Amino acid sequence: MRHSPAGRWCYRFLWGLAALLALASAIILLTGGVDAFDPGMWSFLLIICLLLVAVRWLTALALLAYARHLGEHRVMVDEEGISTVSERHTNQTNWGFYGRSFESRRVFVLITPDVWGTGVLILPKRGLAAPQDAERLRSLIAEHLAAA
Repeated sequence: MRHSPAGRWCYRFLWGLAALLALASAIILLTGGVDAFDPGMWSFLLIICLLLVAVRWLTALALLAYARHLGEHRVMVDEEGISTVSERHTNQTNWGFYGRSFESRRVFVLITPDVWGTGVLILPKRGLAAPQDAERLRSLIAEHLAAA
């Protein structure tokens, strides 16, 4: 969510909505007291707060459901690009499709160079056969993409 404009926009929108709800609730409580809220309003605010907290969790569940539908994935990264094979899908992507890369403790993330940065490929490090493979993959990605 931090590395693409679409993710940053959604993140700011959700926090702006939370701030607006908090401000409206504070104004109602200060002007009318606790009695100004009926039980329906309290339940509405509770649902909104839970959705704001759970939006990342719900997004991850949707992505996992899609990955489960495709089945087990096998990814091969070489000089030509990235090949992804699953039980229901095969894909060959050239390096030119991705423009940037990010690395965290657990994954390598490749992002498309478009304005919104919405095309994403996540390569988990736990899928590597040996620890030294992470360095080989890092150098291959750095050779073909601009690291952030």
